[in-house]
Amino acid sequence: MYERIQVKLKVDLTQYLKGLIAGTEGYTIGNYGMWSRSNDNFTGVHFPGLGKLDVLWSSLEIVDPKYLEKMEDEKKKRLEEYKSARNITKYVGPRGGFKYLSFEYTDSNGIGVHYSNGFKQESERIIEYFKEMDYSIEEKLWK
Repeated sequence: MYERIQVKLKVDLTQYLKGLIAGTEGYTIGNYGMWSRSNDNFTGVHFPGLGKLDVLWSSLEIVDPKYLEKMEDEKKKRLEEYKSARNITKYVGPRGGFKYLSFEYTDSNGIGVHYSNGFKQESERIIEYFKEMDYSIEEKLWK
């Protein structure tokens, strides 16, 4: 069963389905059409009274209060676990560009986890958190 998440369009999609202007609300329905079945960047969305369409996640704003609360709780839990981080390394390319962030931590079950993330924006937020905690972050050249 797929979890329905209330979403709001951030863009105009009237070229694909009449009435889909920015601000139109709907809910996710999981893998719907060709795009959402073959690419995680898309999800099927049902817009009541208008129809169903595969939409890029980046074109949607999540407005579901229960889902947002759950995500905030998970974020707090993750940040609490990150307090045990060690071997924090930021890898950069030959011209200094971000490649990925890597570190180890112990999760809430006492299990050691190796974390690696190549998404720059998300990694920058984690690095800022580590800087606030005054953790040492090693920078290495990625080969």
